[in-house]
Amino acid sequence: MNRTIHFTLLLLCISLSLPSLLKAQNKHKHYVQTHLMTEEDGSRSRETVTYYDSFGLEYETLEVGATPQGKDLQTPIGYDGFFRKTMEFLPRPAGNTDFYADANPYHYTVYENSELNRVREAYGPGQTWQENGKAVKYAYLVNKASGVLSCSYYQVEELDRDIKLTRSGNYTPGELTITQVTDEDGHITYTFSDSSGRLVLTRQMNGTVAHDTYIVYDDRGRKRIVLPPSAADALTAVESWLCSQNEPIQLYGYIYRYDGRDRCIEKKLPGCAPIYYVYDKSDRMVLKQDGNDREVKRWQSYQYDHLGRQVIWGFLKSPSSHQYWITFCQNKVLSVGYTGAQTPMENYGYSSVSQISLRCTPLIINYYDDYDYTNIFSEFIGSQNRPGYYSSFASSPKSSYGKLTGQVVALLNDPSKKDYIAYYYDRRGREAQRTANSTFGFKNYTFTNYNFTDQPVSVRKEHTSIYPDAASGSTGVASHATTYEYEYDPAGRVSKLYHTFDSDPRVLMADYRYDEVGRLETKLIHNHADTASYKYNVRGWPTEINEPGMREKIYYNEDLPQGVSPLYNGNIPCLSNSVNTIPVARFTYDGLNRLLSTRRYKMDGRPTEHGENFTYDKMGNLLTYQRVFEDFYPDYTTKLAIKYHGNQIQSATDERRSVGYYNLRYLDDQNADVEYFYDSNGNLVKNLDNRIGKIKNNILNLPEVVAFTDGNLLTFSYMADGRKVRDSYGSYPIKPTTPLDTVVNNTDPYITGINDWSEDYYYQSKKLRRVTTSDGHLNFYDSPDHTTYYTTKDHIGCTWQRKVGSRNALMYPNYYPSGIMDLKPYPTYPFGLGGKEFMSTNYLDEYYFGARTMYAIMNRFNQVDPLCEEYYSVSPYAYALNNPVRYKDPDGRFPWPVVPIVLGWLLESQPVNAPTLNRVSNARNMEAAWNSYNEGALSNFIPGAKMEAVSTRVFIQKPVEKIVRKTVTSEVREEVGKFVPNPFGRRGGQAHQDKVAEAIKQLKSDGFTKVGTERTIITPNGEKTRRAVDVRGINPTTSEVKDIQVGRQNKNGTPVARERRALDDIEKATGQRPIFIPYN
Repeated sequence: MNRTIHFTLLLLCISLSLPSLLKAQNKHKHYVQTHLMTEEDGSRSRETVTYYDSFGLEYETLEVGATPQGKDLQTPIGYDGFFRKTMEFLPRPAGNTDFYADANPYHYTVYENSELNRVREAYGPGQTWQENGKAVKYAYLVNKASGVLSCSYYQVEELDRDIKLTRSGNYTPGELTITQVTDEDGHITYTFSDSSGRLVLTRQMNGTVAHDTYIVYDDRGRKRIVLPPSAADALTAVESWLCSQNEPIQLYGYIYRYDGRDRCIEKKLPGCAPIYYVYDKSDRMVLKQDGNDREVKRWQSYQYDHLGRQVIWGFLKSPSSHQYWITFCQNKVLSVGYTGAQTPMENYGYSSVSQISLRCTPLIINYYDDYDYTNIFSEFIGSQNRPGYYSSFASSPKSSYGKLTGQVVALLNDPSKKDYIAYYYDRRGREAQRTANSTFGFKNYTFTNYNFTDQPVSVRKEHTSIYPDAASGSTGVASHATTYEYEYDPAGRVSKLYHTFDSDPRVLMADYRYDEVGRLETKLIHNHADTASYKYNVRGWPTEINEPGMREKIYYNEDLPQGVSPLYNGNIPCLSNSVNTIPVARFTYDGLNRLLSTRRYKMDGRPTEHGENFTYDKMGNLLTYQRVFEDFYPDYTTKLAIKYHGNQIQSATDERRSVGYYNLRYLDDQNADVEYFYDSNGNLVKNLDNRIGKIKNNILNLPEVVAFTDGNLLTFSYMADGRKVRDSYGSYPIKPTTPLDTVVNNTDPYITGINDWSEDYYYQSKKLRRVTTSDGHLNFYDSPDHTTYYTTKDHIGCTWQRKVGSRNALMYPNYYPSGIMDLKPYPTYPFGLGGKEFMSTNYLDEYYFGARTMYAIMNRFNQVDPLCEEYYSVSPYAYALNNPVRYKDPDGRFPWPVVPIVLGWLLESQPVNAPTLNRVSNARNMEAAWNSYNEGALSNFIPGAKMEAVSTRVFIQKPVEKIVRKTVTSEVREEVGKFVPNPFGRRGGQAHQDKVAEAIKQLKSDGFTKVGTERTIITPNGEKTRRAVDVRGINPTTSEVKDIQVGRQNKNGTPVARERRALDDIEKATGQRPIFIPYN
C-alpha cells in the first residue's frame, strides 16, 4: 500500500513539473521532443520537436533556437485527402513566412488519380518553376513493338570461359513497364523494367536520337552484360555474338561472370583486360588480379582477421591460374590471428595463411585494438604529451578496442620503404593524437581536442623536417607547428576559425556569418582584412560569389541578361566573372545536358572575341574542341579533332595559330595513325603528340615514371594509400642503345632534382616553399620569411591566389568559361581547375586529382574511372559528365553537382560490387560513403555547405523512397499469413535453381528461345490476386507459350498444397496449367 502511494505521489510531481519543461510545445498537439546535449553537464542542448496530427502524420518539425539570431526553425508539411505528402516547405525562421522572398518556398508533389500513389509531377521550390509548370514529370507506360517505346530482347548463355549474347528481336508489347521522366527543361529519359522489377534499358533522348544502355541478365537474375549506347547501336541485328570475339562489346561493354554462390569472379570494363576475383568460404575477396597484374604474374592479396577486418593488403608473385586459386580458397576460411611479438617476422605479427601470407609483399598493414605492435616495429613513434591536449592514454586502454591503432604503409616505388602511423584515442574513442614517421624521415604529429558533440575545437599539427631551416641559418633540421582553433554557434556551425603558425601572432583566418536558415552569407577573412559574400536563390543554388579579387554572378532563370533563355533543371545558361574579364558567358547544352558551346557577351548582348565549341560521340567522348578568337575574322587558338578506338584516343590533330609560352596548347608533335597507347587496365602509356614515349603506371593505376622522347624524365612517388609524397626530374641519354623500358625501371642514375610533400609541407630542392592552410597557403618563395596567401575560387573551384588585403587576384591562371585553362598558373602556386595541382613540367600539362590524372587541354582523364560502373552510359574517361559548368570532381572518381542533380540520372542501375554479397552491409556502407562524400564535396565548394549537402540528397531521394516503401509494404501484406516465405528467397535454394536451369535449357532446345523467369500472372479470381511462374518460354516461330513451375512434391508424387494452389490459380486465369517439375 505504501509503495502504491509513493508511486502515485511521484507521478503527481512529474505531471506538475511538466509545464515548465514544455517550452516549445503545444499541450494540445501530439509531438516528439528530442534533446541533443552539447555540454557534458547537460546545461545546453539542441532541441527538436516533431509534431503529429491525430492520424499520426508528421506535419511540422521545429528546431528550437536554431537560427543565428536564436529563433526557431520551422519545416511545415502538407498532405492531401489521401494522406499523401504534397507540400514540404523549406526551413524558415518562425514567424517569417516571407524569408525566401518567394511565393512558393516548398516542394510540391502531384499524384496520379489511382490507388498506386505514383507521382505524376514533382515541383521543386520556387515560384518561377511552379508558375511556369517546370516540374519533373513522370509517365507510366508499357513497351510497344516498335518506336521509342520498343526494347530489344537479349539473352546470355555461358559457354565455358566465354559468354554468348543473343538478340531475339524485341520484347512482346506490354511485357515491360516504362517510367518516362521529363526534367524541367523537357529532356526525356525512359527506364524499362521487367516483371521482376529489374532495369533492362535506360533510354536517354537527345532530341529525337536515343542513347540506349541495356542491362542483360542470366537465367538466375544476375547482371551479366551491360551495353552502353555505342555497343547497343552496333548490336541491333537478330543474331548471336561471342563476347570475346565481338569488338563493340570488348570496346564499350561491361561483362560479369559469377561462381555458384553468385559471387562475381570476373569483371571486364570497357577496353580493359578482365579482372579476376577469388573468395574464401566466408565470401571475402582474398585475391584479385587485373590485366597489368597478369602481365607480371602478380596477384593482389587481402588478408582478414577473425572479425573480418582487413589487416594486410599486398601482392604476391605467382604464375598460378585463376581456377587454381578458386579451388584452393573456396572451401577455406582464410583468417589470420594477431600473435604479436611471439612470431613477429612470420606475418608481421599475424598468423599465416598457407601459400599466401609468406609469399606476400605487404603494402598496407593494419593493427587494431591495442599498441602491442610497437614491439614488432621500432619505427613507430609513441604517444606524446602536449600541454592542453589529451594524453591520458594509459588510463583509458579500452577506448581503442575495435579501432584502427596502427598502420604500416609502403612506398609503391620501393615497398621496403614505409610510413609508420599510430592512432591514439581519448576516453570517448575519438582520435586525439596521430603520429607519423615517414619513409623519407619527415615526422608529423597531430593533436586534437573535441567538444561534447565530437567537433574539433583545437587541432595542433607539428612537423619535423629532414632539411635545415633556411630562415634561421641553422644546420639542424627545421621544426614547425600549426594550430587551428574552432568556435561554433548554438546550432553547431563553425563560426570562427583561428590559425597560428610557429611563433606568429594568432590570426582570425575566417569569421563565418550565416543567414537564418544556415547558409553561409558572409566570410570575414584574416582579422577582417577582407570580406567574401555569397547569395543563393530559393533552392539554395549559388547565384553570387563575391570573394576578394573575384566577383561571380550565376544566372538560371531570373533577372537574365538580354538575349539569354532561362533554364530550370540546374544547367547554368550564363554567368559573369570579373577575374576572367567575362561580362557574360553564355552556355548551350544538348538533351543529355552536355556542354556544347560557350560564348562571351557584353551586358547589352553584343558578342566579344572568345568562344568554345564541343562535339561528342554517343559515349560522351570529345570529338572536336575549338577555341574561337573572333576579332576582324573568325580564327582559332585551338581546333582539335580526335579519333578513337572505343573510348580510348587513337590520334588527334590541331589546326591552330601560334600562341604564347604560358598559353595552354595542344603540341600535336606527330602526324601518325596511332599516337596514343594504353595498357591492359586502360591507362595511358604513350602520347606521341605530347612527346611522351613511355609511362610506367603503378598498382593504383597512377603514373610512376614519365619518359619524354626528348630525353626528359619525371618520376612520381606514391604511398600505398594513394598519397603523392615526392616527384623527381632529370634527363636520360637519347641513344638507340638506351631502351625506354630500361629507363623507366631504373630512374635513379638520371634524377637531378627532387620535390617533397609531407602532409601540408612542400619542399622544392630541399627548401621549404609552401605550407598549405585550410583557406590558402604560406609562401616561402620570396624570402626565408613567409607571405600569407588566400585562395579565391569560383563555383566549380577554379583557383587563384591573392595576398592579404589585395583586392585583385593574380592574373594567372586564366580560364575559358568551360574551366579549360587559357593561361597556365605560376609555378609557385601550380593549382587550377577544382583546386587541383597542375603539372606543367616539360609541357606535361596534366592535373593530379588524387585517383587519376587529367589532360588539361581536353579536360579528359588518362585512366579509367574506378567508379565507372556508377554511370554506364558515359565514357569512363569523361570529366564531369561533359558538363564542367555544373559538376565538379573532388578526387577523380565521381562527379558531384554544384546544383542539384536530375532525378532520373540517380535512378540508373548500381554496379556489381565484387568483394561482397552482403547487401545490408553494402547499403549501409554506401549510405555512409555517400553522405561523407557529398558533404565533403560541397564543403570544398563553400564552407558551411555541409547542411546543404544532406538536405539536397534528402530532397532528391525522399519521394522515390516513399513510393518504393509503400509498394513493398503492400506486397508483403498480401502474402503474410498465407505461408512462411521461402528462406532462400524468390529464386529458391540450390536444388530449385538447378531444376530451373534444366528447364530453361530444355525449352531452348525445343525452340522456345525467348525465355524469362519469375513471370507475374494476374489471378483476380484466385486465392491470391497474383502469382508467378518460375519459367516462361515463347516459341517465336509458332507463338506457343509454355509455363513451368518448379516446386516441392509429396511422397506420392503430387505437388505440395502451396504449389497446387498456385497451379490452380494460374489455370483459372489463363486456361492452361503450368508444367510442374519437382526438385525433391
